[in-house]
Amino acid sequence: MLLYRYIVKEHIFPFLASLGIIVFLFIMQQAIFMLDRIVSKNINPMVVLEVFLIQLGWILALGIPMAILSATLMTFGRMAGDNEITAIKASGRSMTALVVPVMALGAVMTVSLFFFHDLILPEANHHAANLLGDISRKRPAAFIEPGVLIKDFPNYTLYVEHVNSKTGDLKGVRIFSDDPNQDPNVTVSETGNIRVTGDGEYIELSLFNGETHSASRKNESDYFIARFAKQVFYLKNIDTRLERTTEGSRGDREKTIAMMTQDVRAFKESNREMALAYTSVLDSVGDFIARMDTAGAGPADAPKEAAQRNAVPPADSGGAGAEKDSAAIAFAAWGAKLQSGVGHAIGRMRSDNITADRYIRAKQANDSEIARYMVEIHKKFAIPFACIIFVLIGAPLGIMARRGGLAVGATYSVFFFVIYWAGLISGENLADRQIISPAVGMWAGNVFLAACGAALMILMMRETSISFSFAKNLFGKNSSAAAYIAGTRLFRLLRVSFRLPGILFRLPQRLLNRVGGVLPAYLMGTFLGYVFGLLAALVVIFVTIDYVSNISRFEQASYFQVVLYYYYYLPWITLTVLPIVLFLSSMFSMGRLAKTSELTAMKAAGVNIMQLTSPLLVLGALIAIGAFFGGEKYIPHANEQRRLIRGNFSKDAKPEQPPKVVREYRRNFFYFGAPEIMYVFNEFCTEPQFFRKVSRYVFTERGITERVDAAEAEFDGAAWSFVRGQRRVFSEDGMSASAFAALPDSVLTAEPPEMVKRLKSVEEMSYWELSGFIEAARRRGEQVQKYMAELEFKIALPVMNFVVILFGLSLSARSGRKGGAALFGLGLLLSFFYWILSRFALVFAQNGYIPTLWGAWIGNVIFLIVGIALYRKAAH
Repeated sequence: MLLYRYIVKEHIFPFLASLGIIVFLFIMQQAIFMLDRIVSKNINPMVVLEVFLIQLGWILALGIPMAILSATLMTFGRMAGDNEITAIKASGRSMTALVVPVMALGAVMTVSLFFFHDLILPEANHHAANLLGDISRKRPAAFIEPGVLIKDFPNYTLYVEHVNSKTGDLKGVRIFSDDPNQDPNVTVSETGNIRVTGDGEYIELSLFNGETHSASRKNESDYFIARFAKQVFYLKNIDTRLERTTEGSRGDREKTIAMMTQDVRAFKESNREMALAYTSVLDSVGDFIARMDTAGAGPADAPKEAAQRNAVPPADSGGAGAEKDSAAIAFAAWGAKLQSGVGHAIGRMRSDNITADRYIRAKQANDSEIARYMVEIHKKFAIPFACIIFVLIGAPLGIMARRGGLAVGATYSVFFFVIYWAGLISGENLADRQIISPAVGMWAGNVFLAACGAALMILMMRETSISFSFAKNLFGKNSSAAAYIAGTRLFRLLRVSFRLPGILFRLPQRLLNRVGGVLPAYLMGTFLGYVFGLLAALVVIFVTIDYVSNISRFEQASYFQVVLYYYYYLPWITLTVLPIVLFLSSMFSMGRLAKTSELTAMKAAGVNIMQLTSPLLVLGALIAIGAFFGGEKYIPHANEQRRLIRGNFSKDAKPEQPPKVVREYRRNFFYFGAPEIMYVFNEFCTEPQFFRKVSRYVFTERGITERVDAAEAEFDGAAWSFVRGQRRVFSEDGMSASAFAALPDSVLTAEPPEMVKRLKSVEEMSYWELSGFIEAARRRGEQVQKYMAELEFKIALPVMNFVVILFGLSLSARSGRKGGAALFGLGLLLSFFYWILSRFALVFAQNGYIPTLWGAWIGNVIFLIVGIALYRKAAH
């Protein structure tokens, strides 16, 4: 029993560590795809947090079996590597006895996970579906942001230069009214105040010291100016509340087994009723055809039958003629009856055919729903049962591999989990299409892996170890195969290619040995080894999780398209996970020195922490600079290509080409030529170019000094001009107006396509492209808070690479001889906290809850301050 407790205890930390990594990567992936959907909705931060907490339901359901496999591999691999398995066998214990406690634990997890799948997960999925639906229906809040055109109020466009969010006081207010029931007008005021009425239905906007300009729709020469000391507007408030729903229809993944079983019975009963109705239709058709055959005897028999029915004894010689006349009459009657029945018969057959076809389609739809529900029912049993199967695979595989650790556990876990999920997803797809039965689709992967586990158990009991000696014998230096391959040109080329990275890696290491010393070079080599290993592992896991989570997206894609998609996805994934990799690598490299007492020996030799780690910090700064410039050069193009490939996921689709000429058409388009000069285009089109009913306003604090109204505007490739209009100049003495046929404009210099250039995804724009777009958006009076936060984060994310190295080195240098388990757990927890803090702060900044600078840099600032404090203590 003591041995059993020890084995179970040894599994706890690897299980929690593996589950933590899986949950972390799943949440990263969900945050990447979901944050953009909720940023523009101005959602309360607690609701955003609730969204991600609900997602933990299905993440845990998928992650627990994988964590069990990884934990079993790591634990038994470590025990085999430390010769604990040999000691246990020497004490008389059998190999199968080692697996019993873990198998029992797997059985407990299977039962628990089954109830989780059946009772908790459906409610979590239903709640998540309702919440995401509520968020998608919520309208963005029309809050007043200074320097932004607010177009959320019907028939009104509002612009305010300064806002006091606490008191509601406004400065520099401009209101453009375009109510179809009255003449359009522009109201300008020096100050104002805004508040919501008691019932929340209206916004009361009080303006002070201003004037209203109105131009008549019927007569362009009529122009009115009204100055006021106070004017009040009541604007209909938009509904910005998040309406929470708790009921609604449930999908198959939002139902328990009892619910789905009841639905399956209902569909089967419906099929039985439709089968009876279909049989009734067929019987009716058969009876109708029989009646038609009876009623429609052939024309050769008609005279005879008619003669028999109308036969009379021949009275005289005229009887033969009478009989012929009677036959002719009967034949004509038969023909008329047949002709009248043809249309009825055709109509009846068409109606019966439509009815039968409707029954067939309804039954096919029911069968599809039955298959879908049965797939989910079997899945609720199959996935939990995988816990036992993964123990069956992980235990013997870990023992026979004779070495454990994160790399071995991650490699084998990903390999077997990809096989399992590929089988499960393909089986689900085939079962949903009714090509195979739901039971086969959901259990085939389990059966295959169970067979593999049984084979591994047999090999384990025979004390067989896993090695690749056969490859060494086959391709060793003295083998004939190796001699043949070594003589080929391709092999020599590959050998040079594989040796080149090592040569390039050793060159800076030798240079560092001369400049910085052997010990810093040794630490840097250890650090980079962890970096490459962890980066490869996390990229593989991230790609696997992304592919498994979005397998339906790739159903119509060719293998080449999938490979190309992830080829262009790799730069973004690498840049995203790089801070986590650097943080863990810095902790592992320094922790290794501390654990093996090498750090203590270095300090005793007079080498302090600052001397040892300075080259690593310089490397971190170089990585940060390289990540920024390299990321801004390659990632936007890669993301654009990935989007184009994703939009053409089909077997025969050709890659989409970006359009050469983009036509942009806008109505009531506003544009700032300068802070005090605004253009309003009733119609604005770039291809072909036309700009109709254009106005230019020159504002002061409390009024308008100049207004130009033109029927059209023209752009000749270098300059703008107004065509056919009036220019009005306003002063304290009154107004002067003059008509013109053409009036050059010296203020507006931007080209039409640049004025309305559509925003690509932020991920598809470099820092400089995004900066230029923000400036253009400001000129259009658009909200740029979201884009400003992304612009700041484009610098903050690469800087994070330096901060995490500093923090990781400082933290691990003070950890002493603490075990790798505690170090890994602490590093994972801090990585998770750092990433979540940075991402959610960015979202809150985009929503306007905190300044954009804070949102982008708050995580870096906190960890940098703590890292510097820890580094100073560790250096002394």
